[in-house]
Amino acid sequence: MSPAQAISCCIVSSDVRIEETSAFFHDPQVLERVKRAQQQYFLRLTQGNYDLAYAENRLEIGAIHERIGLPVKAYLGMYNYYLRAVATRLAEAYRDSPRQAWSGFLSLMKLTFLDIGLAIDTYINSRELTIREQQEAIQELPTPVLPFREGMLLVPIIGLIDSQRARALTEQLLGAVRANRANMVVMDITSVQAVDSKAANHLVQTVEAARLMGATVIPAGVSPEIAQTMVTVGVELGRMTTVGDLQSGIERAEELLGYAVTRTRTRSQAT
Repeated sequence: MSPAQAISCCIVSSDVRIEETSAFFHDPQVLERVKRAQQQYFLRLTQGNYDLAYAENRLEIGAIHERIGLPVKAYLGMYNYYLRAVATRLAEAYRDSPRQAWSGFLSLMKLTFLDIGLAIDTYINSRELTIREQQEAIQELPTPVLPFREGMLLVPIIGLIDSQRARALTEQLLGAVRANRANMVVMDITSVQAVDSKAANHLVQTVEAARLMGATVIPAGVSPEIAQTMVTVGVELGRMTTVGDLQSGIERAEELLGYAVTRTRTRSQAT
């Protein structure tokens, strides 16, 4: 029995059941189609022609796996299963010639790791492309600077803040401070989970630049991750007033502007 025949026997007789991948194969017809595709996939491994078409086929399969969300460890688990199965078959077929069995298995290992390398490269490239597209979409999100009260602006920020977006935010905010003759700015960053060190420094510089123009910026909703980043990079927080949420930020800004909010009637009177 050749290594290729050993692989064929293992594939035809296998019935792999991995709990994590079962969600992809509820339909018996889909499962059967996938099994046939796997058989062809592994048989192709020993055909001896590893040209551009072979590489493109492996890359395409890796891209499909990434697109449907198949975990990398499930993909590697499949290889682990078949390698163990083939090793058992080779040991049985070459019981009297263990060196030949070992030589065939080492050759199969080389081919397997070639396949794994192509697939993992595709996983990584596809994931990086997805992340890059998401980042570009986030960067294109508008950051409105909203006049909230006379002399007061509200800036809700959603999504990732990187250095490029922080610079754009600074320019937009300072322009709005001048145009609205604002004295107070509440910057709501509740929906921002993290910033890098450069962006954190840039936000602090934005607060300082606004202060030089006569406006106080109050960051509201600082997450633990952002707070830790600011402390870690040694950001000077002495002149910055931060609050836990948007409502507290508005109330603090109104207090500094001299606004007094009073209830005109009680709930019982309203009913």
